Amino acid sequence: MATTGQSPSAEPRGPARPRRRWLPFAIGMLIGLALGGAALLYMQARTTLQSIQQPDARRAPTPTPRSIIQRIIGGGELYPTQPPLPDALREPFTTLLIGVDTRPDPGEGVRSDTLILVRVDPAAKWAAMLSIPRDSVTSIPHLGRAKINAAYSHGYANAAALYGPGTTPEAGGAALAAEAIENFLGVKVDYTAQVDFHGFAALVDSIGGVLVDVPKPLLDAEYPTDDYGVERIYIPAGLQVLDGRHALIYARSRHASTDFDRSQRQQRVLRAVLDQVRARGLLDNIATLPQWADVLAQNVRTTLPIGQLGMINGLAGLARELHGDRVLQFSINPLDVAIDYEDGSDIYWNAADVATVVSRWRAGPQAASQRGRIQVLNGAAVAGIAGKVSSYLRGQGFVLADPGQAPQVYEHSQIIDYTGQPETRQRLASLLGIDARYIQSSPAADAPARLDRADIVLIVGQDYQPRWAGE
Repeated sequence: MATTGQSPSAEPRGPARPRRRWLPFAIGMLIGLALGGAALLYMQARTTLQSIQQPDARRAPTPTPRSIIQRIIGGGELYPTQPPLPDALREPFTTLLIGVDTRPDPGEGVRSDTLILVRVDPAAKWAAMLSIPRDSVTSIPHLGRAKINAAYSHGYANAAALYGPGTTPEAGGAALAAEAIENFLGVKVDYTAQVDFHGFAALVDSIGGVLVDVPKPLLDAEYPTDDYGVERIYIPAGLQVLDGRHALIYARSRHASTDFDRSQRQQRVLRAVLDQVRARGLLDNIATLPQWADVLAQNVRTTLPIGQLGMINGLAGLARELHGDRVLQFSINPLDVAIDYEDGSDIYWNAADVATVVSRWRAGPQAASQRGRIQVLNGAAVAGIAGKVSSYLRGQGFVLADPGQAPQVYEHSQIIDYTGQPETRQRLASLLGIDARYIQSSPAADAPARLDRADIVLIVGQDYQPRWAGE
């Protein structure tokens, strides 16, 4: 007969085990799996990002005798760039953004259609973009004087000959473009980053499109297509969500306006991309990195050391803080820079004016409110003082006209605002310490005539400070 009771011969059972002893172990396993999965995602993303990084062809660690001779004969600098920064995110650095136009027909070559030099100040948390027109003429190592967009093509086609065996065409093109920019602007290019235009469209699509505030309608009745035809494009004014294809069209269209307006549109789209990346949390969510990194790996090449964990984390943290008012836009254009000479589509810019724009770009937010062109007149009867003060102000980020001579000697320095530039006027007065009694918000009847498109005239009087002249 079956019973449900315990057999008399069965040994008594020990104390009952706590049923929840397995929880810490299970939780530990879950945490381990989660961390392992995150690590796997990170390693996958890091591997992909490392494939984006390319060596800087300008920084060969051990130049051969042959390469040294070739550089000397070719007219290039022996060591055209500084060594890599020990900590790129502690000091300001520059990155040349190169938009590459790869044509369907290989016989048409590869061109750098967009050149934007970005200066980033990690400590002060700002970035400044400077667009360089592709038709600007400068001295290109190994090529001579030519349009600046020819540098990438020449470096691409002659990568191994210019920078040594094993140099990829993309690395050679970026390296020579950077050297040309250094010659043109007189600044060091620390890093390069290049993206094919079709790849740019894919990048925009990968982040769900971009929100762009279009200030005026864009109508291009003959936008070129890949099959060598044309199509009609219309993008209305106002807030527009643009997919990759239309963001690219908005940035590249030439028939609707000038190349200088085009550079502003390109910078506007880049700012929109940064805003969208930040809004989607791509800088915070490691799970999104592999998919996004794959898109980058297929379309982007850069000499930034993005394969390093510290660099990626630092750049992501910096990008989170770069809101609209901390990303500044500058360009070389006829409103700010005089054209000395034009030969067909070739543009020879005034070197002094280019230097002034570069100074403002370097100064960043400090120069953002400085509008207008300043002319310095010598009213102190001191030889060369107007030119020296002009150089000092140019170094502070102001735009300067050619210096001149005042009609008389002035006891006190004067600021005369001819076109209504209150912010520039006040910063100039604050910088030089000029008393409000000697600041004219509009020209008096006896004010000297302004020359050379000047908005503000600074008359250096006998009370000038030696530091204004760099003394």
